[in-house]
Amino acid sequence: MKLIVKTLEGLEDVLYDELINLGADNAERVNRAVILEGDKKLLYKAHLKLRTAIKILVFMEEFVIQNEKDLYDAVKKIKWEDFFGLDNTFAVDAVINSPIFTHANFIALKTKDAIVDRYREKFGSRPNVDPKDPDLKINVHIRDQIATISLDSSGSSLHMRGYRRQQVDAPLNEVLAAGLVLLSGWDKKSDLVDPMCGSGTILCEAAGIAANKPAQSYERNFGFKKWKSFDLPLWEMVCEEVEKEITMTDMPKIKGYDVNSKAVTISLANILNAGFENHITVEREDYFYQDDMENTLLIFNPPYDERLKEQDVNEFYKNIGDKLKSAFTNSIAWILSGHLDAMKNLGLRPSAKKKLLNGSIPSVFCKFEMYKGSKKQKYNQDQQNESHL
Repeated sequence: MKLIVKTLEGLEDVLYDELINLGADNAERVNRAVILEGDKKLLYKAHLKLRTAIKILVFMEEFVIQNEKDLYDAVKKIKWEDFFGLDNTFAVDAVINSPIFTHANFIALKTKDAIVDRYREKFGSRPNVDPKDPDLKINVHIRDQIATISLDSSGSSLHMRGYRRQQVDAPLNEVLAAGLVLLSGWDKKSDLVDPMCGSGTILCEAAGIAANKPAQSYERNFGFKKWKSFDLPLWEMVCEEVEKEITMTDMPKIKGYDVNSKAVTISLANILNAGFENHITVEREDYFYQDDMENTLLIFNPPYDERLKEQDVNEFYKNIGDKLKSAFTNSIAWILSGHLDAMKNLGLRPSAKKKLLNGSIPSVFCKFEMYKGSKKQKYNQDQQNESHL
């Protein structure tokens, strides 16, 4: 099968690496997605294990169209009866990026009409549409004059893991949180701290990565489970294999802090739901008064004025930078922020920078390395240590 695995902008490389680790072939990075070839086993395993996938589509047909009639005719020729019967439900979702076709709802309607008309002509009856929970969800993507028809094998968005039943204002998307941890290059052994943990999403995703625990529940109602081609014995075999890959022993120390007592309570509840209550600690503590920590990896998403209305965001970021320099020597801090101007007030030069989208907000994910003394002194010390080896 040809699979189209969608992700958030900026996480294409991380998703690509995840897929290669699962054994994907002929994978190609494109904007907000990775396209690859894979069999049914890979499809099932990808749904369970991928942490940076939003949705997985199974490619069906692609054709050039000049108008809506071309689309109707091409869709009607597809043997839909091979995929679902009269007693099944379906729905159509359209995404348009074309100067010719501008109304996604109309394209979805024409696609639906073509499918219904095919069934009426062949069987004298038609399947029903269920926009909320269909047995088969069909995706139509039009770019310029190229129409791509795919089957949505995921159902609801894969960022919804199920553990986050409570959340603070402006919560971090689970897929983005996992992407941050993977982008950081964390070795899954050293301590990891989120000093402004909010709902605890980064903490839960980090623990899942360290434990090699699947991102999704085995019981999740994936779209492919309703297909005629669903292979229950293969699915059960994949679930058993994935379960055996979980390693909850020798977990690293994963810690979260937040000044807001409600956020601490919410984080603890979400961590319990995720099954990591014995591996993650969360305490109420103000970042600016936290005890000194050395040799620590910090990953965090500070609040900023566009979403949480910080009174003086520039001063706030200056204080974040001052605290990093004074209390986290020999540590690495990765900070995600959508307030690009405020990041300049940290007083630190990033050693790496990645552009991401946090919701609809253009953001940067920056790496800051804190040393005792200057970076030059650190370099000279490293050279000196190497010469003694």
